[in-house]
Amino acid sequence: MNRRIAFVATVILTIPAVLPAVPQSQVPAPITELRIDPLLVSTVSEYRNVMRTLGPLLFPGWQANSVPMLLYRPKVQELLIGAPRIPKGFSRFAGRPLLGDEAVYVRNDSTVMDLDDQNTSIELDSMQVLVVADQFSRLRSQLRDMFGRPAAMRDKWLEEWGFIPSPFTDLQMMVHEAFHVHQRRMAPTKSADESTVAAYLVLDPVNNAFTALEGMILRDALLAPDDKTKREKAAEFISVRLTRRAKLDSTAITYEDLNEFSEGLGRYVEMRFLQLADRVTPTPEMYLHAGFTGYRGAAIKEFRRQADDMVKIASNTDDRFGNKYGTGPLRFRLYYLGAAQGLLLDDLAPDWKRRIFARGVFLTGLLNEALALSPERRQAHLEQAKLHYGYDKILVDKEAFAADGQRLIRARVDSITGTRQTLVTIQYGAVGDKMGMGYTPFGVTAINTESAIYDLVPIAIRFANKVLLEMKSVVPVILDKRSKAVTFAVATPPAGFITTADGGLDLGEFRLSGSPGTTVTVAGNRVIVVLK
Repeated sequence: MNRRIAFVATVILTIPAVLPAVPQSQVPAPITELRIDPLLVSTVSEYRNVMRTLGPLLFPGWQANSVPMLLYRPKVQELLIGAPRIPKGFSRFAGRPLLGDEAVYVRNDSTVMDLDDQNTSIELDSMQVLVVADQFSRLRSQLRDMFGRPAAMRDKWLEEWGFIPSPFTDLQMMVHEAFHVHQRRMAPTKSADESTVAAYLVLDPVNNAFTALEGMILRDALLAPDDKTKREKAAEFISVRLTRRAKLDSTAITYEDLNEFSEGLGRYVEMRFLQLADRVTPTPEMYLHAGFTGYRGAAIKEFRRQADDMVKIASNTDDRFGNKYGTGPLRFRLYYLGAAQGLLLDDLAPDWKRRIFARGVFLTGLLNEALALSPERRQAHLEQAKLHYGYDKILVDKEAFAADGQRLIRARVDSITGTRQTLVTIQYGAVGDKMGMGYTPFGVTAINTESAIYDLVPIAIRFANKVLLEMKSVVPVILDKRSKAVTFAVATPPAGFITTADGGLDLGEFRLSGSPGTTVTVAGNRVIVVLK
């Protein structure tokens, strides 16, 4: 899973980007030590091989191999591969050749990404670059997550070697992130407003029950033995989806459509690769990956496994995100539901890829257009799906799920506001509502329509008066837009809240820049900061 940080409104977590050209005399001395997992480098070679073979079949016009790639382990090393020039601060890699005679650039002890397992794309020295974390960074992220899980789940993960990735994992990740670069070139403004995720009805029983049906129907459609069955299942899906969406507001529908376009299509090219992988002759180095025996038979088996996994994700029946009641399951199910619709459109409307980048064109609309069902047929397919997949029982389960979620969310709020540690409240009403946030949309838990808990990564907020709040570690933060307050608990005692020269705060858990008029007052274990 890619827990990428989302930037909403003013981008406040920035990455060094446009750098001046580096004169040859200023290039640091060559580096010979390789700290990145060598298997990841072999995956880059195989990724290029896959894209040379399948690229035009995955998406017409996609020049995937033209995008440089940055492999990294946080604050240890990063390798830049396929770049036309060397950015400032990088050296030439002079160890054992990694990719034949190709120039590879390297930087030690300083990396663009400081967080583990960030697989995304950025701008570096005016180049769009794919960023891929090495397996040890990914493993460290998984271990940190597992430390907070129940012992039985952690022991099962260890006993079943759950920390060993599939040989397809890194390949699919590279294909996915490379496609995002193409998407942004083709439709630069077609992305979701992640600030709206906190208002999505995550616990709504009817919405969740219908979404569970969508996952099961799409799985059966993708694995259908013949075209007739596939079309019937597609008709059931669109009938369920249109019924479900009739109960959502336009903001929620737009959020779904845009994430199914962006992340759904990223997952689509991954799964389409698995469907077509038999056509690829692997590079010899690929056989060094644990469990890899070639694509024939194995790739389609992986495709079927992921189609089955879509059912669990859409139903939210496991706790892979560590918070079943937050936005992680919502956002991740859009990856799979979007991908599955794209795979159905390959058969039902083969020209869909020519149209999908246009403004206002989305996967559900294209599928609905291709099927052209009358209202009567939609109703019949809806009733058929509800009966076949047991909608009534699922709804009862989702009603219980909502009740459990409400109790647990209330308990989380109480654990923050009722802390015995120091409770910090930053009141920003006097400076205006406009703010920028840096956070991950996988780490949001709605309390009500006006407030939510943000966690999973250290978040940052820039208020309207330019004051910047930066958490230094993962601390759950409540943002209440109704009371115009940000609230969180820290271990630093109130006596330690000594303002800096500019009137701000710089403590172990967070940093708050200063501004004229900001006041800091202490009452018991509460610290109240008022921005003006």
